[in-house]
Amino acid sequence: MVRHVHQRCTYKLGNIKKRMNPNHHITKYLNYYLDLKNNPEFAILLRGKWGSGKSWYINDFINNSDYNFIYVSLNGITSYKEIEDSFLQQLHPILASKGMKIAGKLLKGLIKTTIKIDLDNDNQSDGSITSSIPNDIELPSYFKNLQDRILIFDDLERCSIEIDNILGYITQFVEHQGLKVIIIAHEDEIIEKNELKNGKGLTQNKYLRIKEKLIGSSFDINSDFDNAIISFRESLNNDKVEKLINKNTPLIRDLFLVAGYDNLRHLKQSILDLERFYSFLPSKALKKADLLEHILQVFFVISFELRKGQINEENIPNLFLMDALARKDGEEKTPVQKIRDKYTILGRYYHPFDNSFWFQYFKYGFLDNKALEVSISNSIYFQEDNTPDWMKLWRVYNLNDDDFNKISERVFKSFEKKLIENKYEVVQVTGILLTLSHKKLISQTPIEIIELGKSNIDSLKSRGVLSLKKHEEFPSDSSHGLGYQNYHNPDFMEFWNYAKEEANKARIGDLPSEAINLLMKMKSSMKEFQELLVLSNSNNNLYYDIAILQHIPIDKFTRAFLKLSSVNKRIFGDVLEKRYSYSHFNKSLKDEMDWLIKLKAELDKQLPKIQGKISKLLIIENTLPEIEKSIEILKHVA
Repeated sequence: MVRHVHQRCTYKLGNIKKRMNPNHHITKYLNYYLDLKNNPEFAILLRGKWGSGKSWYINDFINNSDYNFIYVSLNGITSYKEIEDSFLQQLHPILASKGMKIAGKLLKGLIKTTIKIDLDNDNQSDGSITSSIPNDIELPSYFKNLQDRILIFDDLERCSIEIDNILGYITQFVEHQGLKVIIIAHEDEIIEKNELKNGKGLTQNKYLRIKEKLIGSSFDINSDFDNAIISFRESLNNDKVEKLINKNTPLIRDLFLVAGYDNLRHLKQSILDLERFYSFLPSKALKKADLLEHILQVFFVISFELRKGQINEENIPNLFLMDALARKDGEEKTPVQKIRDKYTILGRYYHPFDNSFWFQYFKYGFLDNKALEVSISNSIYFQEDNTPDWMKLWRVYNLNDDDFNKISERVFKSFEKKLIENKYEVVQVTGILLTLSHKKLISQTPIEIIELGKSNIDSLKSRGVLSLKKHEEFPSDSSHGLGYQNYHNPDFMEFWNYAKEEANKARIGDLPSEAINLLMKMKSSMKEFQELLVLSNSNNNLYYDIAILQHIPIDKFTRAFLKLSSVNKRIFGDVLEKRYSYSHFNKSLKDEMDWLIKLKAELDKQLPKIQGKISKLLIIENTLPEIEKSIEILKHVA
């Protein structure tokens, strides 16, 4: 067989240098093995842990080779027939198509004289051809072609057939048919699954016993970061993100190595997720290379650690806290402390935006674009553009004496007169002034600062600007990309807890007016009404875990419901069914049970007055049963 040798040279691609494949020695050996003219009578094993790039390597090898391959993933395979169906699909797609299913184990050399054909894909034989092999199928050609095929079995550890049976099956191709076979597996997992102890307490492993008869050479796949990232970035749809990845590849490589997980799947998933995150960034942020680099570093750090399972989304805010490093002598480091030790980027005193946005994105998958833009605009990266006084005071050591006196006086007057409109800014200013008070840079005492901070919160609440949006974490541990000064200081934490409690009260206080808006939404758009109440991917998904229905007056709701179309009445039944189908939210929704009981009683009362036959039938067969089911579900919530 004439074959073109594919050399993997070093060359430039984009602005990074494509390096020699770290698995070059494996490629070289595979070429030697596959070029052998005589039957080697053994298979090759390529091994590596999950995500190390085994499948990526073999696909790259296939795409850059002139050999004829048959590739089968054993993931979830439960029978040999499934394997042979895959062989047939690749050998002759027409015969394996919907209109023609051929039974038999062709690759074992057993030619059956009866071939059943299913032409209409109903899993029933439409006829059979017997006694001899039909000329139009030309089965002998399969055996001729098969001699040039290289068999590749991937995901051996995920095969549902017992390991000794599947390896015995593969042995037939190697020993009896003289084929060359490459097996790909997470070998450590297979060994662990097949550890056995005999009666004498000695450890045996049936996999290792069979392996030595079948496998001639084994190789460990090394993660090929540089070549893989080229492939991953080329799969992106956004050219700007592709260029960003290309420009920062050395930085991403360093983070990948520091993470230490050597998992190319994590890398690919993170790159694809970055493309979505990028879509939330304001245009002004895209023009600052240093800001983008900072964002990119933090993004990959969080993404790598989440995917590895070292932290969960709730831990994200703690990654940015300096206090997270504090621990007692002899106390073991927490996962957050270990991660902060690994990555220098987390040790910066400033960040591109409020750290709560990282939590929101990785927890819920979306961000408030306008709020994000405000936070980025107030970051250190735009401090020369339009830096507010309080932010200059946050960086007090950058000020000269005259500037400090003027700025601190302006900030305090605004604070004292309760002129601050942003609730996060109130928290920031309270922390800053508390620091200045502790350092004797201003005359006010810490107690006076805390009381003024509480008064500012009360003022915001009375003006209706303290309420929270869905998924909004307030006061969190930072804002505007800056941590709160004096965070964890007892005085400040007293104020912090007060701000949090009052914000939650404001949220509850707003629910009656929001409930009236919800009722109006039911009248105008049942689709949006459903999005508001039932968990979904919609940005409009505000009340799926908030007991808001109880704030709608029963009489107003009933009148509005009875005027709905038949279709919308049925949709309301679906809303109830789906709303209470998530058991982990029902504790928050239990307060709606009494409202549902009253609604059922009111509908029962109105039922005799309803003239329309279909309307009455829908209420009897759909609405009332769903209300009863919902009541029953909430009754059993602890």
